[in-house]
Amino acid sequence: MGVIDLSVFLAIVSAVLGATVGSFLNVVIYRVPRGLSINQPRRSFCPSCKYKIPFHLNVPVLSWFVLSGKCKNCSEPVSFRYCFVEILTSLLFLTAWLTFAGTFSYVFRPFPQLVLVAWLLISLLVAASFIDIEHQIIPDRINKIGILIGIVSAFIFPEIVHEFMGMSKVAYQGFSSRLFAVGWSVTGIACGFVVLFLVVIFGKILFGTKSLGSGAQTSWDIIEGKENPILMIADNEMPFEDLFFVGTERIILDSSEIEINGKQYGAGDLVIYYDRLIVGNEHVLPIEEWQTLKGVSSKITYKREAMGFGDVKFIAMFGAFIGWKGVLFALFAASILGTSINLPGKVLCKDNALTRIPFGPYLAVGSISWLFFGSDLLEWYFNLLTIEIR
Repeated sequence: MGVIDLSVFLAIVSAVLGATVGSFLNVVIYRVPRGLSINQPRRSFCPSCKYKIPFHLNVPVLSWFVLSGKCKNCSEPVSFRYCFVEILTSLLFLTAWLTFAGTFSYVFRPFPQLVLVAWLLISLLVAASFIDIEHQIIPDRINKIGILIGIVSAFIFPEIVHEFMGMSKVAYQGFSSRLFAVGWSVTGIACGFVVLFLVVIFGKILFGTKSLGSGAQTSWDIIEGKENPILMIADNEMPFEDLFFVGTERIILDSSEIEINGKQYGAGDLVIYYDRLIVGNEHVLPIEEWQTLKGVSSKITYKREAMGFGDVKFIAMFGAFIGWKGVLFALFAASILGTSINLPGKVLCKDNALTRIPFGPYLAVGSISWLFFGSDLLEWYFNLLTIEIR
């Protein structure tokens, strides 16, 4: 039996490490948006019965299949998302190793240390993306930590200016080269923030606030549709799938009467999001818990945004790693990918899980695409333009 080559062994280790990190990212994805500590309790627990999972039942990827996707204690189903995050992170860690550190044929590339930075960026992107998918938010904690790590990484490893950011290759020696790298990192942050902030501002101008009813007292109610609830205002029917597109939209009803599940709440504002109701800025009710909902309002306002402000800070975060070129590439790729996935569903008026994906995960895919292939794709594209011009 032959001895495994060192290069192959290190690649396997990177994949196993990725699955292990993915297991930790599942903890982050579940706990951070719920305001829970990622350290206490130290062991993972079942979301249904809070059973603390022992070590031998918490093996990344394998445990989910061995337990048939169920909790050992209460037999409640465990989402495949946990297993998927571990597999995805494993594959991305392996790809990062093969891109920046080594291959299956030889051990080390010129700058193998950059794989550590790539792994950190991948971890941040995966955690933020799945939190955004589930909760429609990207926690500031992840963005702030990412920006700090990006700037520090640029100082310690100035090689990322060429390898990650696609800038001209320079000598990576001396204190000045480190300051140079930090400068490009900050430029990437600024570019990402400014560009997407302008998109948000113009989105507010273009989409802004729309009045669905004002003046006289108007009766309204929300009924169950075949796939989504439907807002009924007088004789107008407005399906939720037409009102809620990116998840940040809201309907504000200045009401003299509000009745939810037969209970009267009196006069006040009712704010409707795609997943929850807020009555008088106090009572929050998940959308799946209402059975009947109606009222009388003098003013009904629909507020829509092109995207959430969390996306602005998110693109600024990974801009610290991949620079301004990577930011523009990620934004372009995310726009193309998001449109390709969302538009068919909207045209066909079919709401599904794909049409509910927020913009953050698309930005993450664009960022990872640049990290692995962006510079080559950009060079190919400009060479193609040069040939056509000639």
